[in-house]
Amino acid sequence: MTDRTPVEVRHDRGNGRVIIRWDDESRLQYPLDDLRNACPCAGCRGHSPGEVEPPKVTGIGLRNIEEVGAYALRFSWTDGHTTGIYTWTYLEQIGQPMVA
Repeated sequence: MTDRTPVEVRHDRGNGRVIIRWDDESRLQYPLDDLRNACPCAGCRGHSPGEVEPPKVTGIGLRNIEEVGAYALRFSWTDGHTTGIYTWTYLEQIGQPMVA
């Protein structure tokens, strides 16, 4: 569980990324290709022994960001994928720090 709380989630369309600002004023960025390829759903991660992850994708656009309760986000992608639920803790782990 994260000790920080997200206070803003923004789709930075011009730079192809999502930015999350946390209550400690830190910001993490998520390039869209990296975010899509980090999808935590069973179909993308493999859920059976011996199952392999699908190939990495590039150039997929982001259609929508939706809150899932108070604990996660769900992204809707232009390739039709919508099943991944990204918890705040997971987003903290995969985010890239932004430098001022």
